[in-house]
Amino acid sequence: MSGGIVQRRLATVLILAGAAALLSACSSGQTLDGAPITVEFRNRKTVLLFWASWCGPCRHEQPFLNRMATDYATRGVQFIGVDILDHDHAAAKAFEDEFHVPYPSLYDDAGKTAATYNVDAPPSQVLVDGRGIIVARTPGEVSEDQLGRLIQAKLLAS
Repeated sequence: MSGGIVQRRLATVLILAGAAALLSACSSGQTLDGAPITVEFRNRKTVLLFWASWCGPCRHEQPFLNRMATDYATRGVQFIGVDILDHDHAAAKAFEDEFHVPYPSLYDDAGKTAATYNVDAPPSQVLVDGRGIIVARTPGEVSEDQLGRLIQAKLLAS
């Protein structure tokens, strides 16, 4: 193999290893209720949902995300919300209460978790496989069908 191919493969391995390390570094914080939360990625298929209370598309997605979280829990997929860019804690909590969100949300008002996952704005979805590796990242609004197909292909097919 040429040196260029080896370097590209090594770079890919390092990027993937770095992504896994970043996951474990940013897997804890506080929920909107103020309770500590530690998200376990190893041996857990995870859908991270980045949202904000003022985000119109987030409000549109939430009812089907609630259904999906309940449905996929029986198939070993955990949903975790990450509230970003909400500097009004009360508004974020009101969103969770209004929509009866069935999964915990990490309160990320400083944007550290969003930066770790290269998320610029809500809504965004990040899928993490059971090895702790990011396998998909989708910025922007998704439909229930789109997210379902992505979960099936990236988290449940193997």
